[in-house]
Amino acid sequence: MSYKKVRDGIFYNPKLGRIVNHQGYSTSIHWSTSMLDYLRRHFPTTLNEELAGCLGVSVRTMIRKARELGLQKDPVWLRQVWEERRKMGHIRRKRMGWPGAFQKGQHSYPDGEYKPGHNLTDEQRAKRVASLQKYYRLNPKKARAKALKAWETRRMNNQQL
Repeated sequence: MSYKKVRDGIFYNPKLGRIVNHQGYSTSIHWSTSMLDYLRRHFPTTLNEELAGCLGVSVRTMIRKARELGLQKDPVWLRQVWEERRKMGHIRRKRMGWPGAFQKGQHSYPDGEYKPGHNLTDEQRAKRVASLQKYYRLNPKKARAKALKAWETRRMNNQQL
């Protein structure tokens, strides 16, 4: 299989439908000054999908170029977008009758739930202890952290007396 030699430099590639920068065997998008100015001006307060569509590049390419230029989103604008999307999600879930949420009086596993005054049988207690021992055997860092926390709590309680 032979490759057709493409000239190096910046030129219009009709196959891609855009101006490209070709060097050796690599071809990359040519970012014109007007594209860069547009990106700098609109990146802080525009959604990435919209901006990439306006520039005619993929979202990933646009983000990569923005990082290369050191651009960041405006935190106040980001908070507004987050809040708007949160409200819209809340409205949608409310309209749909809260899908995925537990309804009043509904339980996920009624037989295994803890109830005040409920005493475990010896078999249930042994099963629970065995499962915790296995977990902490497989996760020694978590076991040590739990032990240190318990030790610290006991020490604090003894100081208060």
